[in-house]
Amino acid sequence: MVRFAISAALLAGLQGVTCVSMPLETRKDTPAYLDSSLPPKDRAADLLKRMTWEEKVGQLGGVRRTLGRTGGQATFNKTAFDIVHKTQNGQIGLGSQYNYAKDVLPVVNQLRAEQVNNTRLSIPYVTITDSINSMWVSGGTLFPGAVSMASSWNLDLYEQVVAVIRDENHALGVNWVLSPELDIAYDPRNGRNGEMFGEDTYLVSEFGTRYVKTMQAKDENGFVKIATTIKHWVYGRGNGGVNRASMAGGINHIMNDLAAPYIKVIKEADPLSLMVSYSSVDRVPMSINRYMIRDVLRGILGFKGLIMSDANSIEYTVTESKVSLSKSDAAQKALRAGLEHELSPGGTGLYTTLIDFANNTEIVNLVDNSVLALLEIKFTTGVFDNPLPSTENMKRTLRSEQHLSINRNISRESIVLLKNDGMLPFQKSNVSKVAVVGAYGDMVNAGMYAACNATDPAYGDSVRRSLAEKLGDENVLYAKGVDALPSNDGSGIEAAVAAAREAGLAIVVLGSGYGTFDVSEMNNRRTDGEGWAHADLGFPGLQQQLLDAVLDTGVPTILVMSSGQTFVLNESTMRSNAILHSWLSGEFTGDALVEILFGDVNPSGKLTVTMPQANGAFPVAYDYLASDDQGGFGTATLYDWQWPQVTRYAPLRFGFGLSYTTFEISPPTASTLTVCGGNVTVNATVTNTGKVAGKEVVQLYYRPEHSVIEFPVMKLIRFAKVDLEPGEAKNISLSIPHSELGYYVDGEWNVDFGNYTFWMGSSSRTEDLHQLNVTLSQ
Repeated sequence: MVRFAISAALLAGLQGVTCVSMPLETRKDTPAYLDSSLPPKDRAADLLKRMTWEEKVGQLGGVRRTLGRTGGQATFNKTAFDIVHKTQNGQIGLGSQYNYAKDVLPVVNQLRAEQVNNTRLSIPYVTITDSINSMWVSGGTLFPGAVSMASSWNLDLYEQVVAVIRDENHALGVNWVLSPELDIAYDPRNGRNGEMFGEDTYLVSEFGTRYVKTMQAKDENGFVKIATTIKHWVYGRGNGGVNRASMAGGINHIMNDLAAPYIKVIKEADPLSLMVSYSSVDRVPMSINRYMIRDVLRGILGFKGLIMSDANSIEYTVTESKVSLSKSDAAQKALRAGLEHELSPGGTGLYTTLIDFANNTEIVNLVDNSVLALLEIKFTTGVFDNPLPSTENMKRTLRSEQHLSINRNISRESIVLLKNDGMLPFQKSNVSKVAVVGAYGDMVNAGMYAACNATDPAYGDSVRRSLAEKLGDENVLYAKGVDALPSNDGSGIEAAVAAAREAGLAIVVLGSGYGTFDVSEMNNRRTDGEGWAHADLGFPGLQQQLLDAVLDTGVPTILVMSSGQTFVLNESTMRSNAILHSWLSGEFTGDALVEILFGDVNPSGKLTVTMPQANGAFPVAYDYLASDDQGGFGTATLYDWQWPQVTRYAPLRFGFGLSYTTFEISPPTASTLTVCGGNVTVNATVTNTGKVAGKEVVQLYYRPEHSVIEFPVMKLIRFAKVDLEPGEAKNISLSIPHSELGYYVDGEWNVDFGNYTFWMGSSSRTEDLHQLNVTLSQ
């Protein structure tokens, strides 16, 4: 155990703290739990035997909001901290996202040192935060959102991103992150789709596996750098797309449509923890859903790590679902169901009520198991053994040149070109002036889990600022036009139209949902993000009217979308000469967009979610069931939805994205007969037939001819991103074990023999695919 020096600085004043990175005292007769040579499980068991009941219950929660922010300054309320810490002291969070790491680290180090030096058994906190596309607090490298980075379809580059996020978190002393999100972005109304990777279970599995493996890499002493939390078990298809709404609970639906990423990540990456969702599944809230936690998650999936609540979710069984009689009843039900740790940002955790059950053998045993799970994470991540992080190392690590370079690369590959009538790329010699129209054109819309003040230039360049750097500020005419959040004020549209006419070229940036968890941004005008679902999939407020007014001028117009969500692109919108989706921004998304607009970068992003054709015409995920596409009675009813007349097959489908060059994928080949236990290997040649270098994503889909239960019309099973110079060709070979070509039936994995159809191409669109048939023999 490293015991830490603590300064006499007043925490309330946030003075700096110097932490000595070496032992200050050595105990005689060192207990086993302080012996770093022992396995984490053994150390945890030894420590548990020494703990009092009060110490055990205290480990079941923690202080999530350590630092606040007032008047633009980080603040610490010691009185409030001590109240929560007295009964909830297993983990510690960082507080306000807008506080900078340089102000956070001294205070949190002080608290960490006090916890070790001033408590009976010197049990340190484990520091836990959310971490999707950056550190939780400001001052680190700000990447694009999860749905943005998944749109790159570049797993190797994403792995580099996660390594950066890991190392910057680690430099701040974070030991445990509440990521990645393995939910499926199935319902376009869901405000949390920007936190997800996409609508396909295989793609989500691949990105999730990379995240967990990379984040949980070990340091030179064999400690896991940062523990991960896969979440939300189970979530993504809430009634109406509403965040905490209930879900259907058929076991075949759950295992095949929702659990598939969890199964792969658990098997291949061994995540150390998992978070349950807010949803009631089959009418049972997940926080007390013993069947889903113990029978399915522990039993069928074989998950061994710690299981935690979502924020305040145990309390909601009392206040919302009304399935618990009291806070104490809710705590007991959650514990019995299998929840081992509670997240309570407000410090009002219900597991504190378990203090009254010291004589209840069942509760004591369950608490012991829960504490063991947390202690094992602490020993595994080295919080008992590693020194506190230093300010000097943090400065060296955060925003290094290498980190920023990786950020620029992923930002370039995360943008999807959806339409181009030949307007793009611009020739700089032909562009003397440009109008940037729309409030989202002058902000960094990074999503609510990112440490980013959208309108503060310190967090990155907006499209307007990036264009000004390219063309000169005097050549970029900016007009907000209408508010970013819904309002009835269209008085600025006329000025926007005038700017477009004057420039002769307009870039209209429309979006949805900017803001973080900062209290100043939590309001009923927001349109995307956790807690903000959207029944209307058009552009919020008067943004459509703004776009229409610019298009009506006849001025060449480029539409850029900025959001975690998909939008319905109506006929008027499709008048735009080119359309790009930049998703949730990072600090370099503005720069990357300008590079793409002027042809310095060739766009290579692909959709990971399908764009609906109309409000209400969803779900339209590409992997629907065949029976979902049979709405009526033969030729008299050809459509799934009669008004407007559209089908499940949406044109802007999963896997689609344009480039400035052209690619040709040859008809694929494979052995027409594969013996049981063998591999199906599909081969093809991809050629860059255009005049500029580019990157293509080769995608492989499949479907069995017959199945025990209904199987989707196609499912992604492999993909590869290929970088090609003009005229260059590369051979692609994608191999799939026969055992992977299955699905779950009543909790059992089933693989069919017989005929399979495979498709290889550049998207899930029929016109982009080659088909081949393979027979799998017994």
